[in-house]
Amino acid sequence: MLSEALDITIESRGDAVWIILSGPFNKEQVPQIKTKIEGFIRDGHRNIVVNLEEVTSIHNAVAPMFLSLLNMMKGKDGDIKLIFKNEVVSSVLAPYKNIFSIYPDVKSLTSFTLLHKIRRRGLFLTKKTGIRLSVPVALFLLFILLGWFVSLGIIINMQKQQIAFQETKLRYYKQWKEKAEKEIIELESRIKPMMQLGLLPDSLSE
Repeated sequence: MLSEALDITIESRGDAVWIILSGPFNKEQVPQIKTKIEGFIRDGHRNIVVNLEEVTSIHNAVAPMFLSLLNMMKGKDGDIKLIFKNEVVSSVLAPYKNIFSIYPDVKSLTSFTLLHKIRRRGLFLTKKTGIRLSVPVALFLLFILLGWFVSLGIIINMQKQQIAFQETKLRYYKQWKEKAEKEIIELESRIKPMMQLGLLPDSLSE
């Protein structure tokens, strides 16, 4: 008969504490695991990952335990991430997928793209109200935001082009004015002697 003990492996990876569990997760082991994780939180750890993929059975008391630990961690601006995709663990914890940070495997956890985070968890509006957006709404708002930035960029570019066109026209008119003024001065200098000799009507001087 296989051992009924829950195997616990604890590792430090970067800024995260990883707790890897394998075997049956019975009600009797809940206090032990809870105490251990609470100790990590009190020691200042704000990023805890619990890998449950190798858990072969799980008691319903495990969900309230993780809810309590998550509440404690959120109060300290931290998070507890759960890794699993097996049916045994899913039957107990999947109903809380909108509350927990749940990942199907290690690779998906280490993929920190913005779109992945939105797919996995939705978007937090505020920590005080606890309001969350559903995945479709979060994606919709993301596309709206991206569209707004694109539109803003187009408007700015159009304004730059318009300003450049107006500056070009202004330079042209200034050059035309300067050229016209020079031609007027030159014509006046040519006409002045003729006017002094009375060869031109006085109306030209007006």
